[in-house]
Amino acid sequence: MPPVRQDANSATSQGSRNVSASNAAFSPLQNGGATCASVCECSPSAQISSAAVVVALALGIGMNSAVFTFVNGLLLRPPQGVSDTGKLIEIWLHDPKSSGVQGWGPFNYPDYAYYRDHAKSVQGLMAFDGDPEEAIWNHQGSGEILHAQFVSGNLFSLLRINPVLGRALSVDDDNIANPRQVIVLSYPFWKQKLNSDPNVVGKTLIMNGTAFTIIGVAPAGFTGLMVGMDPDFWAPLTVMARFRHEVAERFTSRNSYWLIVAGKMRSTADRKSVQAEMHVLAQQVYHNNGSKNDFQDAIVYPLTLVPGPFRVYVAAFTGGLLAVFALVLLIACTNAASLLLARATGRGREMATRAALGAGRARLVRQMLIESLMLATLAGAAGIAVAWVTSRMLMMLKPASIPITLSIPIDWRVVLFTTAISIATGVVFGLAPALRAGAVRAARILKEETQTAGPKKSRLRSALVVAQMAACVVLLAGATLCVRSLLNANAIDAGFDTHHIALTTLDPSNLGYSPAKIDEFYTRLLDRVRQLPGVTSASYTAFLPLGTSRSGTTVGKDSGPNQDKTEVDFYRVSPGFFQTMGIPLLRGRDFTQKEFNGDKADAVVINQTLANRLWPGEDPVGRRLAMHDEKSTRLVVGVVKDGKYHTLGEPPAAVMFLPSLHPQRTIVVRSTGDSRTLLDEIQREVTIVDPLMAATDGQTIEQYMALPLFPARAVGWLLGVSGLLAVVMTAIGLFGVIAYMVSQRTHEIGVRMALGARRSDVMKMVMNQGLRLSAIGLGIGFMGAFAASRLLAPVLYGIGANDPVTMAAVVIGLTLIALAACYLPARKAMNIDPSVALRYE
Repeated sequence: MPPVRQDANSATSQGSRNVSASNAAFSPLQNGGATCASVCECSPSAQISSAAVVVALALGIGMNSAVFTFVNGLLLRPPQGVSDTGKLIEIWLHDPKSSGVQGWGPFNYPDYAYYRDHAKSVQGLMAFDGDPEEAIWNHQGSGEILHAQFVSGNLFSLLRINPVLGRALSVDDDNIANPRQVIVLSYPFWKQKLNSDPNVVGKTLIMNGTAFTIIGVAPAGFTGLMVGMDPDFWAPLTVMARFRHEVAERFTSRNSYWLIVAGKMRSTADRKSVQAEMHVLAQQVYHNNGSKNDFQDAIVYPLTLVPGPFRVYVAAFTGGLLAVFALVLLIACTNAASLLLARATGRGREMATRAALGAGRARLVRQMLIESLMLATLAGAAGIAVAWVTSRMLMMLKPASIPITLSIPIDWRVVLFTTAISIATGVVFGLAPALRAGAVRAARILKEETQTAGPKKSRLRSALVVAQMAACVVLLAGATLCVRSLLNANAIDAGFDTHHIALTTLDPSNLGYSPAKIDEFYTRLLDRVRQLPGVTSASYTAFLPLGTSRSGTTVGKDSGPNQDKTEVDFYRVSPGFFQTMGIPLLRGRDFTQKEFNGDKADAVVINQTLANRLWPGEDPVGRRLAMHDEKSTRLVVGVVKDGKYHTLGEPPAAVMFLPSLHPQRTIVVRSTGDSRTLLDEIQREVTIVDPLMAATDGQTIEQYMALPLFPARAVGWLLGVSGLLAVVMTAIGLFGVIAYMVSQRTHEIGVRMALGARRSDVMKMVMNQGLRLSAIGLGIGFMGAFAASRLLAPVLYGIGANDPVTMAAVVIGLTLIALAACYLPARKAMNIDPSVALRYE
């Protein structure tokens, strides 16, 4: 039975479409207008599918652009406010015998001075301290923490930094024989803390109890030459000893490597010629030093915000993230291509009419590509907003204890990257529908009464669904592994209590206090803190486990030269530390106050692992232990439970605790209530004991644990979000394709049911079609996930990279999602009325 036409208006509408096709076929301008109309004035269902394509692509493009903002901020953007960046270089020492990051290091001052004075291929070599220095600014009767950076006197002149007020540091300011106590303020500090005082030059600031004269204010935007640093002021290198109230040994010692060296090439030099000269100078330094140390070559890199030797690690991490979100974008592209292919099937008669009226294949392909590029352009514009929001959310993953400031603006590089991937995306997902439209056979299609979307006409759409499902399996498997790893990491026993503890760091030596005054300050402060309401115990430590600091040595059973030595980490603590941190004491006792205050180093507490290595099966309490470089031995007075000291996933490590501390200490306070409220009370007690003192790094133990948990949290959240997006996009894509296939096969389904097919047969036919594609995609994706998940092994905690439970859960979960995505269109097909379907065109 031939299909019944609906009414005269339909014929009129069809005629209007034919006229429009005729005009579009013969006029490029009209063709462009028809393209816009086809996108903007289509049916409600097509508008919904277009909106779905834009949203999916915007998420995929935006995620990739968000990661690129970090690539841009860390690897591509030059130092701000600096001219001639193409001529700037940095120099790092490299030990040829070492591999990896351990083989690279900064300069000591004597070697830097030699390179600076003998290098001829550069206009000059400058140096700066790579670690931000904390300073106590004494003003209005109290102390406030500032961040300082010490730089060579020629840094500002080589970089051509012109202060907005006063002058910059000079070589004369940095004279090692007579350093000047002068500083250049950063623009934000001058504006926010000194209210943009125009008469600030010549005034003095008291830093660490020492007067420094302000000689200038740096221009806005200049923060130095290293990523993450945002100093409040710059001071000459050679004034550091006075600033820190220490003996100036670092300026004469060849064993103190602390200076990052940079330079500016002459106009006649290139990096290759500079490298050759640096190699010669490295040989000279080696021989002049009498070969006391191993040879260290000097390697030249272009100056970037991330130091040259470490750029490869940043690039690998960001490249991995880009690869993950590229899979998300690939799923979005296949989703879009599937929907557009399904729509192209419905527009076959339109394309055939255009071709019959004279439109060539190139024009039809161009029209379809323009449509896809318009959708991609809308997605790219929305992707910029997604990138801005996502990059800010990613910054929130950074632990507060990491003292770095990252600048991740949406600048022209990010916009250019977004534009490029938007265009590429438009071509990728629009090419297949465009080629299908260009290959239309006008005569055959115009003779057909109906158009169907049977298996023979949907091979490409089927392939896209399979690819989509396979990519989803890979992402979801990685996401599930990382989320389970994060849950395991949160449950790992760190060896100490991770609740109800507050901590903050102090360093009275910054104010030039004597050892006696330092001890008095800490004793008074501890007595007052212990009397605070809710406080159950308090003590001091040099630093906590799972942080960025580390001290190590070797120990043995006695001091004999032929004794086997064991490498250990050690922590300096005061009495009560184990009780405060909730570290179980298994044998023996804690340190006494007499052992802590005594001049003779005699007592030590060790952990289980060290006890088992030195005295397996024996009680170590009462035994004596010999430390490297100590003539006398120490008495083991206690054994504590093992913990985690460097990372949460490490194997048991040998550790000991010593009853002695340096001037810089961290006070740890245990309370029965909310430790967040305790931080302000501790700072108030510090001010009462000494108004000039300022505490730093005040945080709860939960905030402190954000650092060791950062790798698991970052990877878990990133892959978790990508996996969730992949599942949603895949489900929508599978549902959309199956639903469109059902709509295109409505007439066929009506014929089948009219000839006796049962409703269950119709549902089975539709379900089989969708599940067959899903099964193929699951199989391919499972093999890909099995290979790709091994890359996650270093960041997984308590779970294998190919965990069978995870893989099975992913397959079962996606199978259920595929069933749901196929069931809804199948149910609609099952309920089709044959009498209506036979009249459907």
